[in-house]
This record gives sequence, structure tokens and C-alpha cells, in this order.
Amino acid sequence: MNTGENTMLSLKHISKTYRNGSEITHALNDVSFDIEANQLTVILGPSGSGKSTALNILGGMDRPTTGTVSYNNYDINTESDAQLTQYRKDIVGFVFQFYNLISNLTVFENVAISAQLKDKKYQDVSEYYLKKVDLLKRKNNFPDQLSGGEMQRVSIARALAKQPKILLCDEPTGALDTETSQKVFKILKDSTSKDTAVVIVTHNPLVAKIADCVIKIKDGQVEKITNNINPLEVEEVDWG
Repeated sequence: MNTGENTMLSLKHISKTYRNGSEITHALNDVSFDIEANQLTVILGPSGSGKSTALNILGGMDRPTTGTVSYNNYDINTESDAQLTQYRKDIVGFVFQFYNLISNLTVFENVAISAQLKDKKYQDVSEYYLKKVDLLKRKNNFPDQLSGGEMQRVSIARALAKQPKILLCDEPTGALDTETSQKVFKILKDSTSKDTAVVIVTHNPLVAKIADCVIKIKDGQVEKITNNINPLEVEEVDWG
């Protein structure tokens, strides 16, 4: 349940506007919500609702037009570009829909690049997270030798290997079948801890059933925030 006691990341009155000549588009309009450690938060909304814009602002990949973004009560949207780069490097892990693996590196090397950012024992760390996603046996393969589900699990291992405080996932199962999607959601749900917050952006309302907190966004505004006291396990959801 979202109590505010473990707030890690907070958006306050965030707006994001784009100008094209005299036309102004509001991607986000006065959006406020908190992201808690030890929770899986789902940002839910249709295409074009502003949910990916919110994710980019949470991850320091974009700046709001107005409002405040704070990490552990420290305002990050007033930082320099170099400081935001450091924030992304030290604090945030990203999992995207289409994997973004480096094709000429092995599975192990893709994960090791990330692990080196945080740990001198990056080889052990890389193998640990590949084992966590059940792909240690594939560590010497290249991405084009993997299935889509395997590539997504490598991308999750890569994100986790840098031991982020915030794991941001943008439609992480959009290109996967139902069975493989369940495996991915299971890994992501199990990745929450007292030091880690996991955020999934999706248009799929079924994902909300496994979340601790669901933030519904529509037309650039928060429509509803729901705290699930008893979220379902991945295996308990009828994924259809």
C-alpha cells in the first residue's frame, strides 16, 4: 500500500508542453504522484495519454515544462545535463519494449557493460543476474541467436546488473506472447525491494492486477490512483 513513508520519487504539478508554431500540445497537464520503494507501480493508459512522457521525466530523459521532480526529496529537474546523466547512470535502470541489446556483443557482454557501472566484480554480478533470469546457459550467445522473450530477459538482467534504485519499464512485454510475458512480469514483480522501486508503463489493464499501485493517466492527466492492498501474483491472473 502507498503510505508515503517510502517515497523514492515524486512528481508535483508536472506539465509538459510542446509548441509547433502557434499550436501548443499538452503531453502532461498538472500531474502529481509518488513512486514508492518496495512496490510495483503500474502507469496505465491508452496510446497518446502521456504515460511514456511521464516515464521519460521520471528517468531523467526529459525535463518538465513546469513542476517539480524529486528523488529522495532532492529536486532533480533543476540539475545540469551532466548531473541528470549521472542520475540516469547511478539511480535508474531502463527496460524497453524492443530490448536495445548491442548485436555484436554476447549476452554476457551486454549485461557486463551495465554491471561495470556499479561493481568491480562485474563478472560475478553479470552471471548472478543472468542466472536470475534463467539465461546463464546462453551467456555466450549473441542477441540474434535468442528468441524475443530471451532478449527481453537479457535486457532485464542488464538493467538489474547496475543495481538501480528505480527500474523503469516501457511496455516491456508488448512484443511477447502471453506465456513469455508472464515470465517477464514475474521477474519484474520479484525485483521490488526495500531499496528498489519498479515502474511499468502499459496500456494492458490486466497488468494492474499484480501492481501495488496503479496510476491511470488519460489525456495528459491523472485520472485515478489506486493502491492495491492485496495485489495478485502473476500466476493468479487470468491473462486470457
